[in-house]
Amino acid sequence: MGRYLRDILGRYTRIVVWGTGNFYTLYKELLDRRVVYFVDNNADKWGSTLNRKDIFPPEKLKEESVNETLVIVCNHYFEEISVQIKQYGDFDLIDIVTMELVQQKERKLEAAGQMEAGSTIAICGGIHAMWQTNGSRKFIDGQLGQLHQAGFHTVEIVPLLYYQSGKRESSVLAVSSDGRYQGIFTAEELAGLSPKVRGMVIHSLYYSHGTMRALLDSVEVETSILYYIHDYSCLCFNRFLHRDKRLCIDMDGNMGCPSCTANEERKSHLQFHQSVFERHNVLLIAPSEDTWARVEEFYKNIQIKVIPHLKYDYRPFTKRTNSPLRIAYTGTAIWHKGWEQFAGLVDRFGHAYDFYCLGECPDDLRIQNVTYIPVRLPGSGSALTMTEALQKYSIDIAYIGSVWPETYSYTYYEAYEAGCFILTSTKSGNVYRQVIKNENGIAFSCEDDMAEWLAGDTVQRDVQSLDKRITNVRNNEEFLIYFK
Repeated sequence: MGRYLRDILGRYTRIVVWGTGNFYTLYKELLDRRVVYFVDNNADKWGSTLNRKDIFPPEKLKEESVNETLVIVCNHYFEEISVQIKQYGDFDLIDIVTMELVQQKERKLEAAGQMEAGSTIAICGGIHAMWQTNGSRKFIDGQLGQLHQAGFHTVEIVPLLYYQSGKRESSVLAVSSDGRYQGIFTAEELAGLSPKVRGMVIHSLYYSHGTMRALLDSVEVETSILYYIHDYSCLCFNRFLHRDKRLCIDMDGNMGCPSCTANEERKSHLQFHQSVFERHNVLLIAPSEDTWARVEEFYKNIQIKVIPHLKYDYRPFTKRTNSPLRIAYTGTAIWHKGWEQFAGLVDRFGHAYDFYCLGECPDDLRIQNVTYIPVRLPGSGSALTMTEALQKYSIDIAYIGSVWPETYSYTYYEAYEAGCFILTSTKSGNVYRQVIKNENGIAFSCEDDMAEWLAGDTVQRDVQSLDKRITNVRNNEEFLIYFK
């Protein structure tokens, strides 16, 4: 275990682990003998043991000293669990995935090179955007490369999901310079090291909004501050516009905020962002017209600019298909990306089509009659990239069935580049808008309508109607003008 992570854990005499499911299985090697017991929301597990430690209901935490005990959250829904834990005491919390990612980084500590404020751009983003494999990471990696090529240095700042007593947001930052990992700092320490930068770019902070304000209040920015909208975390804590598998938008795509039970919390959240954006003259960057329209509804007096993530060219294309047709779910298997609807289609049509999943799928979500293919980011690992996998396995239809309004969706452009016909939902935001604009797919409002189309006799003809694809896909360099 790296020094910085060891220092954090060394502050506590007792460690309690929340969660005994898949996340524990994946990351249990990070836990040491100081773990005193587990807690879990699943009543069926109470009274049993795991690794010779007892499993208790969450109320057990009431017996712990908040000053001596750290709670490690082994659960995908860190923010939701953290709110629940606060009912039992103002404990310090840390996310198990954060621990794993920090440990990986600390194996590669490197000395920073010399950087000058006038040529340094600060890049601040949530740990899932900056360090995990997803569309945001792909874009950020490309943008870092563009900044370096343009002669800028970069300081990359990642707020850790480590909540300390009395603070909702993280004040602990993992810092890299020009891609070389430097270690963990407080916001105050970082401001002391870099009191002035040429510009700043903020990406998908998730739950660390307070960190954004602390950085902007303490670091002088000479030119522009760009806030990229990868999700809707500047509108609501429910950044994918759903809560407990209930969408925040209606069938027509309109926001249902007035009827939401968390409407007052949302208003406070909006007011916070409004004040930060106004005070520091932040420019919001929307990746699509669809995203711009949704955010502009809430931020009337804040400048919002549409800059698509990518540029590309079109070329004529003749679509050839397989028999049976091959349909691939693209991306991480998760509810708001339409995994449940995809599973329903597999159940109905496993005999008529060949189904694939190109991306990450936890073991507990895997279903029969699907071929699972891992993918990687360009330039990392040995697996295929999404576009390479779609081409190698000759996928006919790329399923991008998001039930939330995607701001951009890298997988749409990867599938278009690979020459795939797109099957999507009318709720999928920019994916739906692009399918209509480019006429390279079909969209439905529900699984039953998708099933009716798949059961019909026009599928082959519809897929073969695809007559163009995109090529020469590259990052959009337009953002660089704001740092000149």
